[in-house]
Amino acid sequence: MRRHNLSVALRSIHQEGGASRARLTGVLGLNRSTVGDLVGGLVDAGLVVESRLDPVLTGRAGRPSLVVRPLEEAASVLAVHLDVHWLRVARVGLGGRVLDRRTEQLPVPLTPDHAVARTAALAGQLLEVPQQRDAVVGVGVAVPGTVRTGAGVVGLAPNLGWSEVDLGTRVSEVVTALTDRPVPVAVANDADLGVLAEHLRGAARGVADVVYLCGTWGLGGGILTGGHPLTGSHGYGGEVGHIGVDPEGRPCHCGSRGCWEAEALAAAWAHPLGLDPDGVDLAAQVLDRLERGGVAARRTRDRASRSFARGLASVVNLVDPQLVLLGAGLWRELWPSLAGDVAPWLGRLLLPALRDHVQVRLAGLGQDSTLLGAAELAFEALLDDPLAARPAAAATG
Repeated sequence: MRRHNLSVALRSIHQEGGASRARLTGVLGLNRSTVGDLVGGLVDAGLVVESRLDPVLTGRAGRPSLVVRPLEEAASVLAVHLDVHWLRVARVGLGGRVLDRRTEQLPVPLTPDHAVARTAALAGQLLEVPQQRDAVVGVGVAVPGTVRTGAGVVGLAPNLGWSEVDLGTRVSEVVTALTDRPVPVAVANDADLGVLAEHLRGAARGVADVVYLCGTWGLGGGILTGGHPLTGSHGYGGEVGHIGVDPEGRPCHCGSRGCWEAEALAAAWAHPLGLDPDGVDLAAQVLDRLERGGVAARRTRDRASRSFARGLASVVNLVDPQLVLLGAGLWRELWPSLAGDVAPWLGRLLLPALRDHVQVRLAGLGQDSTLLGAAELAFEALLDDPLAARPAAAATG
């Protein structure tokens, strides 16, 4: 029971960036002395610190409140977001703040060996001093593909050209070499992690039914229904990019034809407009061509907008979300200019009962949704059992 209560307390402090003792008393449903004992245990473990709020700042008279805050430098994780053309690695402290980060543009095609080597190099830059290495309690890796539940194996990442890659084991080996000790490594789909972060810290906070879409070269989908992730029995659920929107359409990297991502993302825009589909500034190039006008621009705009609406309507009709969020990727950049093109098609394709209820918004965490979701995945072992999984520095100090 104490382990459970410590977990609930630390999770609340982590997710809120700090919590008063009164707030923890309400969350835990325990008396103040028991909550004080739990907080004391977390303080002794080197995970949190208590301080009193200045009544001048709070505007409240009387004795200042005790607030429990996470010691973000004492417990941290490595968050890795591996995309088709980009690698992002961040050191994230307890409480969810990014302490430091590195970003690197990647060549195409990217092999698993190269991805792991570059991850190790960037992680090494973030863990240059012993205190930083000792504070690491986990690693979370986000990839644009299907990931076998609990195994860290990337089953299929079509846009990377990967199949059956044991990424978790490979990353674990290089992190162990960096830290001189085993560190838990977890791997998950990028969109599943994006919706997790948005639900905890972003635009979907407090929303139980959410669809999160991301990607430029592929289209990932993370889905929450009733507050629970929709992942399927093997972890492969939510692959919305491979919904068929045109059976006679463009070939897709998955081997099919006319998939949503093939008809609405990079190649669908770049090829008819004469652009480089691998260009890192593809969204800016597309918007520039649309602004200049012409027959090709108008036809491409109409076709891609219609295809995007077809896929979006299929997802909304299936899961009835309160909110659709556009995360990092092509359509996040295009949406402000093309929402008016998509809306009429949605009006025709959505079930009448859903037309006035679904909201489409830009993700609240911007480019960092997936990265912060990977951090939350990495923190899970510590939040689940704070004393057993406390940092090496606290355990030995």
